[in-house]
Order: sequence, then C-alpha cells, then structure tokens
Amino acid sequence: MNSKVAKPINVQFSGSIPRNYDHHLGPLFFEPFAVPLAERIAALAPRSVLELACGTGRLTRHLLRRLPAGTRVVATDINPSMLDFAANTVGGSVTWEAVDAVRLPYPDMSFDLVVAQFGVMFYSDRLEAYREALRVLKPGGRLLFTCWNNIEENPAARLTQDVVERFFPVDPPAFYTIPFAYNESMLIREEVLTAGFDRVQLELLEPAGHADSAASAAKGLLEGSPIHTAIIDRDPFLLPLMRTELETRLAARFGEDDLQVPLSAWAVEARKY
Repeated sequence: MNSKVAKPINVQFSGSIPRNYDHHLGPLFFEPFAVPLAERIAALAPRSVLELACGTGRLTRHLLRRLPAGTRVVATDINPSMLDFAANTVGGSVTWEAVDAVRLPYPDMSFDLVVAQFGVMFYSDRLEAYREALRVLKPGGRLLFTCWNNIEENPAARLTQDVVERFFPVDPPAFYTIPFAYNESMLIREEVLTAGFDRVQLELLEPAGHADSAASAAKGLLEGSPIHTAIIDRDPFLLPLMRTELETRLAARFGEDDLQVPLSAWAVEARKY
C-alpha cells in the first residue's frame, strides 16, 4: 500500500513539469539507464532497497518488475510534486516519502542497497549524502548511482543550453549546466571513498535515448524541468519561440521523427565494509 507523501520540501518540479518530465524526458534521458540499473540491482538480490531522488518513479517501475515479491522498496525524493506523480502512476508495493538525501530519517543499517538515478548532482552536500547512505546500509551493502558525463557528450542537452543562451545571452538560466558538471571520474571516486565506502567502480554507459518526434523532445527539454519556470519568470512569450528553435535544431541533427539521441553517463557502484 502506498504511504502518504510527506509535507512539501521543494516546489521547483511543480505544475505540469512532472508529467512533461516523465512523458517526454523519460524516454529521452532516463529509460535507457533505468533498465540496466534495475537489472544490476536485481542480480544483487537485495531484500531492502532505498531509492533516493526517485523523481517520477521511472527506475522504481523497473525495480518492481524485477525484484521478488516481498522486497522492501522505499522510494524518496525531495520534491513532493514528483512523488505525488510517481505514487499515482507507478503502483505496486512501495513506500513513498519526501526525504532530503543529506538527512535520511532511517536507522543505521536499515537497507541492503541504496540507489539514486541522476540525483547526486543536485545534492546540497554530496559527501554528507554519501555518508548518510553509508550509515543506513547494512554491512556488505551497496550504493549505486548514475551521474551524467560532460554535456558535450550529451548533444540534446548541449543543443538545449545553446538555445537558452541564444534567447538569454545575459545571465542565461543555468539548469542544464548543473546536472552535467559532476562528471570527473577521479573526483567521483575520491568523494565516495572519502565518505567511507570500499571498492568503488565506475563504468561509462553510452546508450541512445529515444523521442517519438523532435517536437516531443523539445517540449520535454524545455518544459520538463525547472528551466521551464526560469523561462516563464523571465519572459513567457519566448517559450514557444524557443521550443520551435530547439525542435528545428534537434530535427536537423537527429531527424524529425523516431529520434535516437546519444547519451553518456557514469554508473557508480560502491560497497560498505
């Protein structure tokens, strides 16, 4: 049974953003990583899983399909609007909770595995979040997460930021620079080890994302994240012009329909002693 989502902590992903994020950005950015990550987790056969930064529950869906009945799955996110969307669309036996990864409200040694798909880049304090993950893991437990490689290796994001900078040449909204800034493998390894983990392994994943059309991709890229709020706050009349411009650039590079877009991200696995 789904538990009640806690009181809102963060409201950036609100309004229509969660739906656009899941429907348009999901296949383009997140589905290609959610499947292999869920398969890796299933192979480890954890009895209890804590998912951080679960967003709209794209990885959660795949975990439920692959993990045995009776596996305890706790899916958390700092943003209640995303959690509400996930709780209403994913189904299954999941505990949904609004939680900040830097301050986990769980006892020591509560979980076999902690996972975060594309969430660590947004942590207010990554080292503290890694330490918290270590604390709630049982001995021998695993931390798994993904984080983006350089934006130059993720052309859909690069094109989006180019369009944003064209329409806002002075102090452009920076949302697309943040997720792709945490990409140095040595830094990632150092931080995870410093937090107390053992045997940190990094693997570069380079699948392709999919979009039914350039228009769908452009809508997700501009209206499926807080970049939408930043644009509306500055000049709402520019949004349709930006969407048309981005659609044109995406179509020129990847085609108008059935887009296959290169992606690049790190998969990180670490073990607790």
